[in-house]
Amino acid sequence: CSGGSADAGCPEIDGREINVVATTPMIGEFVSQIGGDSINLTVLMPPEADPHTYEPAPQDAGTIADADLVFYTGLMYEPAPLIELLENSVCGSEALAEVGESVFPIEFKEDGHDDHDEEGHDDHSGHEGHGHGAYDPHFWFDPNRVAYAAEFIESKLIERDPSSTASYQAAGDAYVNVLNSLTGQVSQLIASIPSQNRKLITTHESLGYLEAKFGLDVLSTIIPDLDSSNEISPSQLVGVIDVIEDNNVKVIFIEAEAPSVYSETIVAETGIKAVEGLWVETLRPGQTYPEFLITAVELIVENLTNTD
Repeated sequence: CSGGSADAGCPEIDGREINVVATTPMIGEFVSQIGGDSINLTVLMPPEADPHTYEPAPQDAGTIADADLVFYTGLMYEPAPLIELLENSVCGSEALAEVGESVFPIEFKEDGHDDHDEEGHDDHSGHEGHGHGAYDPHFWFDPNRVAYAAEFIESKLIERDPSSTASYQAAGDAYVNVLNSLTGQVSQLIASIPSQNRKLITTHESLGYLEAKFGLDVLSTIIPDLDSSNEISPSQLVGVIDVIEDNNVKVIFIEAEAPSVYSETIVAETGIKAVEGLWVETLRPGQTYPEFLITAVELIVENLTNTD
């Protein structure tokens, strides 16, 4: 591997098709768009699976060991057992590529995390066996940041497989054009929401990039963590209800991958409209990234525009 590193055991490419692994369908989609027919791509997680709770399969270790490159979200997104498997199985450290670091990630909002901050927010140590870092990994809600990811993926593929440089560059340029167009489409959709209605509640903190880029106001989340199975205290539940009532919020979006048992209580207490079917973590079978984003945004727009 072009000089190699001290721990390198990665084989030479020598003109063959390179083996590439992506942890999630979302990352796999981005890698596929750049790599195309020049790579042999394996995605570890199946469509519709919640990446936060994925348990590696026995065959994953062999798949990772055979890979010339492994792309993962990073930013403490994938479960710790999977990250440990990546680090222990990969042919060499130069084959591991953390995509999230390349997108200029935003920090999680301090509010909405309450007493979780001391344990799992500032020091990246996590809590209750599944924490998160300071940075929000859900960068796919901003196509501009996906463009940064695409450029990073392109650079790593070229570094590992320079013989296909022209192909990777052409695919990367084409995909960035698609992403720029997508940004415009999302902007137009969100601009159609009456300004006083651009505030919402979700199951857990996953729409920070949609908020930061396009001007939605995510007022609160039921579960102040990546892991929606975490328990919340009665005071936190009351806090969410207070936010809804104080801000006259009309709609709560229930994420498809991880619906919250607490949403029923909140709906009963406030009379808020519950909208199900918002996919935020992963792709459905055969779905492209633009289809994923537009579908999610259209669901949000439709329900924030028609709040009666």
